[in-house]
Amino acid sequence: MDRFSVSPEDVLLGLEAASQEEVVHQLCEHLAGQEAIVSGYEESLLEREEDYPTGLDLGEVCAAIPHTDPQCARDTKLVVATLASPVAWKNMEDPDDQVMVSVVVLSLFDKAEKQLEALKKIMGIIQDQDTLKQVLSASGPDEVVSIFN
Repeated sequence: MDRFSVSPEDVLLGLEAASQEEVVHQLCEHLAGQEAIVSGYEESLLEREEDYPTGLDLGEVCAAIPHTDPQCARDTKLVVATLASPVAWKNMEDPDDQVMVSVVVLSLFDKAEKQLEALKKIMGIIQDQDTLKQVLSASGPDEVVSIFN
């Protein structure tokens, strides 16, 4: 089984957030509720975003791929969120710039060697605008699960 499959319970559609930090907080609350992360995960994620932003200018629909070091994770999985309204996210290519992100794919991995596998899977999906638009317009978690799995 693919370690980075997406479960319906890890698809959050129409997330209401006014900022990048609010999105991260809601994703971390979701993961904490599943006991998938340890204390300090959210702070680690936000610090990493400050140093290594993950917003991607992919065209009409932009995405972010937040992740952090494995010591704060208890599990390996992807969490996919669509945002009710795009939020400004620091641009990976130019940290002084921002992109308006509509889709967030958080990768959680409990071993460092799993990071590359996660990023390859995510990038293979989000680099296609039509696929990203399908994720954004999904009417239910199962649609997103079928795209990612």
